[in-house]
Amino acid sequence: MVPSASSRDVDVALQTVAIGVILYYLWMHHRSEPNEKVKPLLVDYGDKISCPFPMKVIASLPEWIRIPLMIKASKPSLPRDSIDVLGQDNNVDPYEKKVILPGKIWSVRYSFLMAPEFKKVAASLFGIRNAAANTNAPDHLKKTLETDLITTEKFEAMSEKEIAEQGGDAEHGMFITKISVDGIENALLIYNPVRLHPQMIDWINELGEVKFIVSGSASHTNFLPAAAKQFPNAKIICASAADLKCQGVGMRRADFLYDIVRGEVSKHFSGRGTYEDAVEALQGQARLFHIRGDVCTQALLVLVHKHLFEVDLLYVPSDEKLKETKFESGTSIQHSNRRIFHYSLITRKAHPFGYLIPKYRCLMMDHTSLFASKLMIDAPKADGTSVIDMAASLRMAMKELKDGVCDQVLSVHALEMSRECFCQRIDESWGWLDGGSLLE
Repeated sequence: MVPSASSRDVDVALQTVAIGVILYYLWMHHRSEPNEKVKPLLVDYGDKISCPFPMKVIASLPEWIRIPLMIKASKPSLPRDSIDVLGQDNNVDPYEKKVILPGKIWSVRYSFLMAPEFKKVAASLFGIRNAAANTNAPDHLKKTLETDLITTEKFEAMSEKEIAEQGGDAEHGMFITKISVDGIENALLIYNPVRLHPQMIDWINELGEVKFIVSGSASHTNFLPAAAKQFPNAKIICASAADLKCQGVGMRRADFLYDIVRGEVSKHFSGRGTYEDAVEALQGQARLFHIRGDVCTQALLVLVHKHLFEVDLLYVPSDEKLKETKFESGTSIQHSNRRIFHYSLITRKAHPFGYLIPKYRCLMMDHTSLFASKLMIDAPKADGTSVIDMAASLRMAMKELKDGVCDQVLSVHALEMSRECFCQRIDESWGWLDGGSLLE
Protein backbone atom coordinates (compact mmCIF):
# COMPACT_ATOMS: atom_id res chain seq x y z
CA MET A 1 0.00 0.00 0.00
CA VAL A 2 1.32 3.47 -0.91
CA PRO A 3 1.21 5.78 2.11
CA SER A 4 -0.89 8.89 1.70
CA ALA A 5 0.42 12.37 2.36
CA SER A 6 -1.46 15.43 3.49
CA SER A 7 -1.58 18.51 1.30
CA ARG A 8 0.47 20.29 3.96
CA ASP A 9 3.22 17.68 3.70
CA VAL A 10 3.25 18.04 -0.07
CA ASP A 11 3.44 21.83 0.20
CA VAL A 12 6.37 21.62 2.62
CA ALA A 13 8.20 19.18 0.34
CA LEU A 14 7.63 21.37 -2.71
CA GLN A 15 8.79 24.47 -0.84
CA THR A 16 11.94 22.66 0.27
CA VAL A 17 12.73 21.58 -3.27
CA ALA A 18 12.00 25.07 -4.59
CA ILE A 19 14.31 26.67 -2.05
CA GLY A 20 17.03 24.18 -2.92
CA VAL A 21 16.67 24.86 -6.65
CA ILE A 22 16.79 28.62 -6.10
CA LEU A 23 19.88 28.36 -3.91
CA TYR A 24 21.54 26.10 -6.45
CA TYR A 25 20.74 28.54 -9.26
CA LEU A 26 22.14 31.47 -7.27
CA TRP A 27 25.27 29.51 -6.40
CA MET A 28 25.84 28.46 -10.03
CA HIS A 29 25.30 32.04 -11.16
CA HIS A 30 27.87 33.26 -8.62
CA ARG A 31 30.25 30.46 -9.53
CA SER A 32 30.08 31.34 -13.20
CA GLU A 33 31.49 34.79 -12.55
CA PRO A 34 35.15 34.91 -13.60
CA ASN A 35 37.78 35.10 -10.87
CA GLU A 36 41.22 35.88 -12.25
CA LYS A 37 42.86 35.34 -8.86
CA VAL A 38 41.93 31.64 -8.80
CA LYS A 39 44.62 29.47 -10.34
CA PRO A 40 44.09 25.85 -11.41
CA LEU A 41 46.14 22.96 -10.02
CA LEU A 42 49.50 22.29 -11.61
CA VAL A 43 48.40 18.77 -12.47
CA ASP A 44 45.75 17.42 -14.81
CA TYR A 45 44.08 14.53 -12.98
CA GLY A 46 41.52 13.87 -15.71
CA ASP A 47 37.82 14.64 -15.96
CA LYS A 48 36.24 16.34 -12.97
CA ILE A 49 33.54 14.30 -11.28
CA SER A 50 29.90 15.08 -11.97
CA CYS A 51 28.01 15.37 -8.71
CA PRO A 52 24.39 14.14 -8.60
CA PHE A 53 21.74 16.88 -8.35
CA PRO A 54 21.05 16.31 -4.60
CA MET A 55 24.76 16.89 -3.87
CA LYS A 56 24.68 20.07 -5.93
CA VAL A 57 21.72 21.30 -3.87
CA ILE A 58 23.62 20.56 -0.64
CA ALA A 59 26.64 22.39 -2.04
CA SER A 60 24.48 25.49 -2.52
CA LEU A 61 23.46 25.64 1.13
CA PRO A 62 25.04 28.05 3.63
CA GLU A 63 28.06 26.68 5.46
CA TRP A 64 26.30 26.55 8.83
CA ILE A 65 23.79 24.10 7.32
CA ARG A 66 26.08 22.33 4.85
CA ILE A 67 28.94 21.34 7.19
CA PRO A 68 26.73 19.60 9.81
CA LEU A 69 25.10 17.67 6.96
CA MET A 70 28.51 16.57 5.68
CA ILE A 71 29.59 15.55 9.18
CA LYS A 72 26.45 13.47 9.60
CA ALA A 73 26.84 11.87 6.17
CA SER A 74 30.43 10.82 6.90
CA LYS A 75 29.97 9.43 10.41
CA PRO A 76 32.02 6.28 11.13
CA SER A 77 30.55 2.78 10.86
CA LEU A 78 32.15 -0.59 11.49
CA PRO A 79 32.49 -2.90 8.47
CA ARG A 80 31.84 -6.62 8.86
CA ASP A 81 34.60 -9.22 8.86
CA SER A 82 35.05 -13.00 8.98
CA ILE A 83 34.31 -13.13 12.72
CA ASP A 84 31.02 -11.27 12.30
CA VAL A 85 29.93 -13.52 9.44
CA LEU A 86 31.38 -16.91 10.36
CA GLY A 87 31.57 -16.67 14.13
CA GLN A 88 34.35 -16.37 16.68
CA ASP A 89 35.51 -19.99 16.28
CA ASN A 90 35.99 -19.96 12.50
CA ASN A 91 39.36 -20.78 10.91
CA VAL A 92 39.75 -17.42 9.13
CA ASP A 93 41.82 -15.02 11.24
CA PRO A 94 41.27 -11.40 10.15
CA TYR A 95 44.53 -10.34 11.83
CA GLU A 96 48.10 -10.70 10.61
CA LYS A 97 50.55 -9.62 13.31
CA LYS A 98 54.23 -8.85 12.75
CA VAL A 99 57.08 -7.80 15.03
CA ILE A 100 58.84 -4.79 13.50
CA LEU A 101 61.21 -3.90 16.36
CA PRO A 102 61.38 -6.56 19.09
CA GLY A 103 59.75 -5.37 22.29
CA LYS A 104 59.00 -1.93 20.83
CA ILE A 105 57.00 -1.89 17.56
CA TRP A 106 54.37 -4.22 16.08
CA SER A 107 52.22 -4.01 12.95
CA VAL A 108 48.78 -5.53 12.38
CA ARG A 109 47.07 -6.08 9.02
CA TYR A 110 43.31 -6.41 9.40
CA SER A 111 41.07 -7.91 6.68
CA PHE A 112 37.37 -7.14 6.35
CA LEU A 113 34.46 -7.03 3.91
CA MET A 114 33.97 -3.79 2.04
CA ALA A 115 30.34 -2.71 1.98
CA PRO A 116 28.85 -3.16 -1.54
CA GLU A 117 27.12 0.23 -1.23
CA PHE A 118 30.46 1.94 -0.57
CA LYS A 119 32.01 0.24 -3.60
CA LYS A 120 29.28 1.52 -5.88
CA VAL A 121 29.39 5.08 -4.54
CA ALA A 122 33.20 5.24 -4.69
CA ALA A 123 33.32 3.82 -8.20
CA SER A 124 30.68 6.26 -9.42
CA LEU A 125 32.01 9.33 -7.63
CA PHE A 126 35.76 8.89 -8.06
CA GLY A 127 35.88 7.16 -11.41
CA ILE A 128 37.08 3.65 -10.55
CA ARG A 129 36.54 2.19 -14.00
CA ASN A 130 37.53 -1.36 -14.90
CA ALA A 131 38.00 -0.48 -18.57
CA ALA A 132 40.48 2.23 -17.65
CA ALA A 133 42.44 -0.24 -15.51
CA ASN A 134 42.87 -2.57 -18.46
CA THR A 135 43.81 0.28 -20.80
CA ASN A 136 46.39 1.79 -18.43
CA ALA A 137 48.03 -1.52 -17.53
CA PRO A 138 51.40 -2.26 -19.19
CA ASP A 139 51.34 -4.71 -22.07
CA HIS A 140 52.75 -7.61 -20.07
CA LEU A 141 49.89 -7.29 -17.53
CA LYS A 142 46.91 -6.75 -19.82
CA LYS A 143 45.93 -10.43 -19.78
CA THR A 144 46.33 -10.43 -16.00
CA LEU A 145 43.97 -7.45 -15.74
CA GLU A 146 41.44 -9.23 -17.96
CA THR A 147 41.53 -12.14 -15.53
CA ASP A 148 41.25 -9.70 -12.59
CA LEU A 149 38.08 -8.19 -14.04
CA ILE A 150 36.52 -11.64 -14.43
CA THR A 151 37.59 -12.54 -10.89
CA THR A 152 36.03 -9.43 -9.36
CA GLU A 153 32.77 -9.96 -11.26
CA LYS A 154 32.55 -13.49 -9.85
CA PHE A 155 33.48 -12.20 -6.41
CA GLU A 156 30.72 -9.58 -6.46
CA ALA A 157 28.21 -12.34 -7.16
CA MET A 158 29.32 -14.31 -4.10
CA SER A 159 27.39 -14.38 -0.85
CA GLU A 160 28.72 -12.61 2.21
CA LYS A 161 29.62 -15.98 3.72
CA GLU A 162 31.67 -17.00 0.67
CA ILE A 163 33.54 -13.68 0.71
CA ALA A 164 34.24 -14.01 4.44
CA GLU A 165 35.60 -17.53 3.92
CA GLN A 166 38.18 -16.03 1.57
CA GLY A 167 39.20 -13.48 4.19
CA GLY A 168 37.32 -10.49 2.82
CA ASP A 169 38.23 -8.03 0.09
CA ALA A 170 39.78 -5.07 1.94
CA GLU A 171 42.64 -4.43 4.36
CA HIS A 172 43.56 -1.87 6.98
CA GLY A 173 46.83 -1.40 8.88
CA MET A 174 47.59 -0.54 12.53
CA PHE A 175 50.89 0.12 14.27
CA ILE A 176 51.57 -0.25 17.99
CA THR A 177 54.63 1.05 19.80
CA LYS A 178 55.84 0.87 23.38
CA ILE A 179 56.95 4.12 24.98
CA SER A 180 57.72 5.43 28.47
CA VAL A 181 55.46 8.18 29.85
CA ASP A 182 54.57 9.26 33.37
CA GLY A 183 56.94 6.64 34.75
CA ILE A 184 55.11 3.81 32.95
CA GLU A 185 57.68 1.77 31.01
CA ASN A 186 55.17 -0.34 29.06
CA ALA A 187 52.88 2.47 27.88
CA LEU A 188 51.47 1.87 24.40
CA LEU A 189 50.65 4.20 21.53
CA ILE A 190 48.25 2.85 18.88
CA TYR A 191 48.45 4.48 15.47
CA ASN A 192 45.53 4.12 13.06
CA PRO A 193 43.45 1.61 15.08
CA VAL A 194 41.64 -1.28 13.40
CA ARG A 195 38.62 -3.32 14.52
CA LEU A 196 39.41 -4.74 17.96
CA HIS A 197 37.84 -8.13 18.61
CA PRO A 198 38.41 -9.78 22.04
CA GLN A 199 41.47 -11.75 20.94
CA MET A 200 43.13 -8.59 19.61
CA ILE A 201 42.30 -6.69 22.81
CA ASP A 202 43.82 -9.49 24.91
CA TRP A 203 46.99 -9.43 22.81
CA ILE A 204 47.34 -5.66 23.10
CA ASN A 205 46.85 -5.80 26.87
CA GLU A 206 49.66 -8.36 27.06
CA LEU A 207 51.97 -5.88 25.34
CA GLY A 208 51.28 -3.08 27.81
CA GLU A 209 48.90 -0.30 28.82
CA VAL A 210 47.32 1.78 26.05
CA LYS A 211 47.98 5.44 26.85
CA PHE A 212 47.51 7.07 23.43
CA ILE A 213 45.28 6.36 20.44
CA VAL A 214 46.38 8.32 17.37
CA SER A 215 44.26 8.73 14.25
CA GLY A 216 46.76 9.72 11.57
CA SER A 217 44.11 10.65 9.00
CA ALA A 218 40.80 12.47 9.21
CA SER A 219 39.55 10.01 6.58
CA HIS A 220 40.34 6.88 8.63
CA THR A 221 37.77 7.04 11.41
CA ASN A 222 35.60 3.91 11.16
CA PHE A 223 37.49 2.12 13.94
CA LEU A 224 38.41 5.07 16.16
CA PRO A 225 35.21 5.33 18.29
CA ALA A 226 35.29 1.63 19.22
CA ALA A 227 38.99 1.83 20.12
CA ALA A 228 38.35 4.90 22.28
CA LYS A 229 35.52 3.08 24.05
CA GLN A 230 37.65 -0.02 24.63
CA PHE A 231 40.47 1.99 26.20
CA PRO A 232 38.67 4.75 28.14
CA ASN A 233 41.80 5.98 29.89
CA ALA A 234 43.80 6.45 26.71
CA LYS A 235 44.33 9.95 25.34
CA ILE A 236 42.88 10.47 21.85
CA ILE A 237 44.94 12.43 19.32
CA CYS A 238 43.16 13.20 16.03
CA ALA A 239 42.23 15.95 13.59
CA SER A 240 39.28 18.22 14.32
CA ALA A 241 37.28 16.80 11.37
CA ALA A 242 37.80 13.26 12.70
CA ASP A 243 36.68 14.39 16.14
CA LEU A 244 33.47 15.93 14.76
CA LYS A 245 32.62 12.80 12.77
CA CYS A 246 33.30 10.44 15.68
CA GLN A 247 31.32 12.48 18.18
CA GLY A 248 28.39 11.93 15.85
CA VAL A 249 28.38 8.25 16.89
CA GLY A 250 28.93 8.91 20.58
CA MET A 251 32.72 8.97 20.93
CA ARG A 252 34.01 11.11 23.78
CA ARG A 253 35.73 14.33 22.77
CA ALA A 254 39.31 13.90 21.63
CA ASP A 255 41.94 15.09 24.09
CA PHE A 256 44.21 16.65 21.47
CA LEU A 257 43.41 18.10 18.03
CA TYR A 258 46.69 18.06 16.15
CA ASP A 259 45.53 20.30 13.27
CA ILE A 260 44.95 23.18 15.69
CA VAL A 261 47.84 25.17 17.15
CA ARG A 262 47.94 27.44 20.16
CA GLY A 263 46.58 30.89 19.42
CA GLU A 264 44.25 29.54 16.71
CA VAL A 265 41.69 27.70 18.86
CA SER A 266 38.12 28.61 17.85
CA LYS A 267 35.28 28.87 20.37
CA HIS A 268 33.92 25.56 19.14
CA PHE A 269 37.10 23.78 20.28
CA SER A 270 37.78 25.89 23.36
CA GLY A 271 39.43 23.94 26.17
CA ARG A 272 40.76 21.21 23.87
CA GLY A 273 44.40 20.22 23.62
CA THR A 274 46.34 21.51 20.60
CA TYR A 275 49.22 20.17 18.53
CA GLU A 276 51.69 21.61 21.03
CA ASP A 277 49.81 20.04 23.95
CA ALA A 278 49.94 16.64 22.25
CA VAL A 279 53.69 16.97 21.75
CA GLU A 280 54.16 17.82 25.43
CA ALA A 281 51.94 14.91 26.53
CA LEU A 282 54.19 12.49 24.65
CA GLN A 283 57.13 13.69 26.76
CA GLY A 284 59.68 13.45 23.98
CA GLN A 285 58.92 9.78 23.29
CA ALA A 286 57.50 10.50 19.83
CA ARG A 287 57.65 13.34 17.31
CA LEU A 288 54.61 14.53 15.39
CA PHE A 289 54.59 15.94 11.85
CA HIS A 290 51.24 17.39 10.79
CA ILE A 291 51.07 17.97 7.04
CA ARG A 292 49.29 21.31 6.93
CA GLY A 293 47.32 22.04 3.78
CA ASP A 294 46.30 18.40 3.29
CA VAL A 295 42.62 19.27 3.70
CA CYS A 296 41.39 15.80 2.78
CA THR A 297 43.17 13.75 5.46
CA GLN A 298 45.14 16.22 7.63
CA ALA A 299 47.86 13.56 7.56
CA LEU A 300 49.89 13.10 10.74
CA LEU A 301 53.28 11.36 10.71
CA VAL A 302 54.55 9.89 13.98
CA LEU A 303 58.26 9.23 14.51
CA VAL A 304 59.17 6.83 17.31
CA HIS A 305 62.20 4.55 17.84
CA LYS A 306 63.58 5.83 14.49
CA HIS A 307 60.49 4.42 12.73
CA LEU A 308 57.98 6.67 10.98
CA PHE A 309 54.25 5.81 10.93
CA GLU A 310 52.32 7.12 7.90
CA VAL A 311 48.83 6.90 6.44
CA ASP A 312 47.11 8.40 3.37
CA LEU A 313 50.16 10.09 1.83
CA LEU A 314 51.55 7.07 -0.01
CA TYR A 315 49.62 4.44 -1.94
CA VAL A 316 52.37 2.58 -3.83
CA PRO A 317 54.87 0.34 -1.98
CA SER A 318 58.56 0.22 -2.75
CA ASP A 319 59.64 -1.75 -5.82
CA GLU A 320 61.05 -4.46 -3.53
CA LYS A 321 57.78 -4.69 -1.57
CA LEU A 322 55.76 -4.88 -4.78
CA LYS A 323 57.74 -7.95 -5.75
CA GLU A 324 57.57 -9.44 -2.26
CA THR A 325 53.78 -9.06 -2.08
CA LYS A 326 53.39 -10.48 -5.60
CA PHE A 327 51.68 -7.38 -6.92
CA GLU A 328 51.91 -8.60 -10.51
CA SER A 329 51.62 -12.36 -10.03
CA GLY A 330 49.28 -12.77 -7.01
CA THR A 331 45.99 -14.55 -7.72
CA SER A 332 43.89 -13.69 -4.64
CA ILE A 333 40.94 -11.29 -4.78
CA GLN A 334 43.03 -8.81 -2.78
CA HIS A 335 45.70 -8.87 -5.50
CA SER A 336 43.07 -8.36 -8.20
CA ASN A 337 41.55 -5.42 -6.33
CA ARG A 338 44.95 -3.80 -5.83
CA ARG A 339 45.83 -4.05 -9.51
CA ILE A 340 42.46 -2.67 -10.65
CA PHE A 341 42.68 0.20 -8.13
CA HIS A 342 46.24 0.96 -9.17
CA TYR A 343 45.74 1.03 -12.92
CA SER A 344 42.32 2.65 -12.74
CA LEU A 345 43.27 5.59 -10.50
CA ILE A 346 47.06 5.90 -10.35
CA THR A 347 49.00 7.10 -13.35
CA ARG A 348 52.36 8.60 -14.26
CA LYS A 349 51.14 10.59 -17.26
CA ALA A 350 50.02 13.87 -15.72
CA HIS A 351 53.36 15.18 -14.42
CA PRO A 352 56.80 15.20 -16.08
CA PHE A 353 58.14 12.58 -13.67
CA GLY A 354 54.76 11.10 -12.87
CA TYR A 355 52.75 10.96 -9.65
CA LEU A 356 51.80 7.92 -7.66
CA ILE A 357 48.56 8.76 -5.88
CA PRO A 358 44.91 8.05 -6.70
CA LYS A 359 43.34 10.74 -8.85
CA TYR A 360 40.79 11.53 -6.15
CA ARG A 361 43.58 12.81 -3.87
CA CYS A 362 44.27 15.49 -6.49
CA LEU A 363 40.55 16.16 -6.83
CA MET A 364 40.23 16.78 -3.10
CA MET A 365 42.93 19.47 -3.26
CA ASP A 366 41.24 21.19 -6.20
CA HIS A 367 39.69 24.46 -5.01
CA THR A 368 37.91 24.84 -8.38
CA SER A 369 36.05 21.54 -7.91
CA LEU A 370 32.49 21.59 -6.58
CA PHE A 371 33.14 18.43 -4.58
CA ALA A 372 36.30 19.67 -2.85
CA SER A 373 35.22 23.26 -2.28
CA LYS A 374 31.68 22.62 -1.03
CA LEU A 375 31.26 18.95 -0.08
CA MET A 376 34.20 18.32 2.25
CA ILE A 377 34.38 19.15 5.95
CA ASP A 378 37.81 20.72 5.45
CA ALA A 379 37.81 22.45 2.08
CA PRO A 380 40.88 23.74 0.21
CA LYS A 381 41.43 27.49 0.45
CA ALA A 382 39.44 29.41 -2.14
CA ASP A 383 42.57 31.14 -3.44
CA GLY A 384 44.22 27.81 -4.21
CA THR A 385 47.06 28.14 -1.70
CA SER A 386 46.36 24.90 0.19
CA VAL A 387 48.67 23.11 -2.25
CA ILE A 388 51.41 25.65 -1.44
CA ASP A 389 50.92 25.05 2.29
CA MET A 390 51.06 21.29 1.84
CA ALA A 391 54.20 21.45 -0.29
CA ALA A 392 55.97 23.60 2.31
CA SER A 393 54.88 21.28 5.12
CA LEU A 394 56.11 18.19 3.29
CA ARG A 395 59.47 19.83 2.51
CA MET A 396 59.94 20.68 6.17
CA ALA A 397 59.11 17.10 7.20
CA MET A 398 61.51 15.64 4.61
CA LYS A 399 64.33 17.86 5.93
CA GLU A 400 63.63 16.74 9.50
CA LEU A 401 63.63 13.06 8.55
CA LYS A 402 67.33 12.98 7.79
CA ASP A 403 69.60 9.96 8.00
CA GLY A 404 70.11 8.86 11.59
CA VAL A 405 66.77 10.29 12.70
CA CYS A 406 64.61 7.85 10.76
CA ASP A 407 65.67 4.39 9.64
CA GLN A 408 62.42 2.84 8.40
CA VAL A 409 58.91 3.90 7.42
CA LEU A 410 55.74 1.93 8.15
CA SER A 411 52.92 2.91 5.80
CA VAL A 412 49.30 1.82 6.17
CA HIS A 413 48.81 1.60 2.40
CA ALA A 414 52.39 1.26 1.13
CA LEU A 415 53.73 -1.15 3.79
CA GLU A 416 57.39 -0.99 4.89
CA MET A 417 60.17 0.92 3.16
CA SER A 418 63.47 2.67 3.82
CA ARG A 419 63.67 6.37 4.64
CA GLU A 420 65.29 7.03 1.27
CA CYS A 421 62.52 5.22 -0.60
CA PHE A 422 59.87 7.04 1.43
CA CYS A 423 61.29 10.48 0.59
CA GLN A 424 61.51 9.55 -3.09
CA ARG A 425 57.94 8.18 -3.11
CA ILE A 426 56.68 11.39 -1.45
CA ASP A 427 58.35 13.44 -4.17
CA GLU A 428 56.95 11.20 -6.91
CA SER A 429 53.47 11.39 -5.37
CA TRP A 430 53.21 15.05 -4.37
CA GLY A 431 55.81 16.94 -6.42
CA TRP A 432 53.00 18.47 -8.48
CA LEU A 433 51.72 20.55 -5.55
CA ASP A 434 53.75 23.64 -6.43
CA GLY A 435 55.75 22.25 -9.33
CA GLY A 436 59.03 21.92 -7.40
CA SER A 437 60.87 19.03 -5.82
CA LEU A 438 59.95 18.32 -2.20
CA LEU A 439 63.47 17.11 -1.44
CA GLU A 440 65.25 20.46 -1.85
